Amino acid sequence: MNTRSTEMRKQYAFLLAESTEMSKQSSILRKRYTFLLAESTEMRKQSSILRKRYTFLLAESTEMRKQSSILRKQYAFLLAESTEMRK
Repeated sequence: MNTRSTEMRKQYAFLLAESTEMSKQSSILRKRYTFLLAESTEMRKQSSILRKRYTFLLAESTEMRKQSSILRKQYAFLLAESTEMRK
């Protein structure tokens, strides 16, 4: 009986140690998950900001191309008019 009792105590000690280790690992994983969740949230915010900035810059670029086209046409018109006046 004494041998069995000793064996059971050893098993209990082993299981207790294993349970303690699993609790530590679980705590570490929860902290890592919380960190990764916060990082993911920040990355989504940054991605949203970048998409808005890209949309703004694209609209600004389109407007600048329109203005450039208008200026080229005005320049061509003035150049033609100037050439006509010199004749």
